[in-house]
Amino acid sequence: MVDQVVSGPLCNGDWSGTVYVTCDVQVLAWEGQPTFLKDCDLSIAPNTVAYVAYHNDTPYYNGCSCHTGEIAEP
Repeated sequence: MVDQVVSGPLCNGDWSGTVYVTCDVQVLAWEGQPTFLKDCDLSIAPNTVAYVAYHNDTPYYNGCSCHTGEIAEP
């Protein structure tokens, strides 16, 4: 059971609760580090858990900070 399923363009939005990110998300191009969310307006509420299909349905508890450039690794 999830609160939100994310597919298609991935850049802006408000996530909370349990979120499932499908394999068909579309991300912005990047060079080197995968910082495709760096200039996006994506708000992730505290305590949100994001399951990411592309990462073998791994749950992430710290948002998407490796894709915004805040940290280097997930």
